[in-house]
Amino acid sequence: MPATRARFAFELGLDICAFLFLPILVLASRGAAPLGGVAGACAFGLAASNGATAWRRVRGWAAVFFALIVWGLASSLWAVDPQHSLLIALRLTGLFLAGLSLMTAAEEIAAPCRMTACLVAGLVVALALTVVQVLTHGVLTGMLSRRAFIAPALNHAEDGFGFLLLPLGAALFLTARRWLAVVLVLVAAAVIFLLVGDAAQLAFLLGVAATALLYFWRQWLTRVAAAATVVVILAAPVIFPPLAGIDAARHAAQEIKSSMWHRLAIWSFVGSRIAEKPLFGWGLDSSRAIPGGNTPIPDGYPGQTSLPLHPHNAPLQAWLELGLPGAVIFALIAARLWLALGRASWPPLYAAAAGGSLVTALTVALGSYGVWQEWLIASEFLTIFLIFVMARVAPAPSQRTP
Repeated sequence: MPATRARFAFELGLDICAFLFLPILVLASRGAAPLGGVAGACAFGLAASNGATAWRRVRGWAAVFFALIVWGLASSLWAVDPQHSLLIALRLTGLFLAGLSLMTAAEEIAAPCRMTACLVAGLVVALALTVVQVLTHGVLTGMLSRRAFIAPALNHAEDGFGFLLLPLGAALFLTARRWLAVVLVLVAAAVIFLLVGDAAQLAFLLGVAATALLYFWRQWLTRVAAAATVVVILAAPVIFPPLAGIDAARHAAQEIKSSMWHRLAIWSFVGSRIAEKPLFGWGLDSSRAIPGGNTPIPDGYPGQTSLPLHPHNAPLQAWLELGLPGAVIFALIAARLWLALGRASWPPLYAAAAGGSLVTALTVALGSYGVWQEWLIASEFLTIFLIFVMARVAPAPSQRTP
């Protein structure tokens, strides 16, 4: 009986985390990191009661993350700021342990429908909070922050909506809550396009297109996508940095948005630094300390530097900081995700929507955040966990009633 009560308490904690996830991204996105830690602790407690059996499901992922941690720790020996690299490696260890616990606990959830309902409620609250923030210029957070509210402050929430909306809509649709699924997806999509994050909007549109394609051709498209993702990651130093030297690409970026032109300049600088240390890299999370990174960009806008904090491109950051071994590990992670999606015994619509979510996340990774940002890693693990849980809600074709 005490064990049963403990399992219920841990699962209730995860239900609360599912509810809070998206609202926290709206009001205080950095809070996603401690939320991921709490969720990881609850997940560990839930999975631990099942012994070693539950953990065998993630031993392959554990090996990949262990390799990344070991190489990150090793890179502190030659990093620009060794102490910082060591600190980030230790933080990543905790985040990866929490993530592995969440991946393990997804199969241990006794009431996946309740958790899905908590996520739906959290999404509704988050959408309402987002609209209030936009219309009032941040009145909800203005009293708690010294910084003036700016529209890009909601970009993290915009990405969170894009990561979860498609699989959540598919799960609701497959459980006969079709009107709820349609209304929720349309309203959330409208909010996404109300915000200012162009990258999130493009990523979401590509995710929708990928969902349609994967619904019909998932088996071979996931294999093609796995191979293509590996090629893009391993060839990133010869794909992205040269774009700044192409007149058509540079002019198009300048006309669309200044930040896009800035991305091209950053990638060009990063490419030159990768060429200096292609094998070992400059050290884990050394982007902010790379020599020359603070140099103003010639002919750039005031305040624009060659490398502000990180490359805004996950494959390039892997190459810059961890060299070829880091890029290989990143490519392995992406390929494993695609191949696992191809093997998943989920309903076709749900599997396609999960693939759309993966496309959305990978697109965002090519142009937005630093790969070691704790809120982002926690958000990704919480998203994977919730996708696994919702997959248990969506009935298989043979289980559906007419």
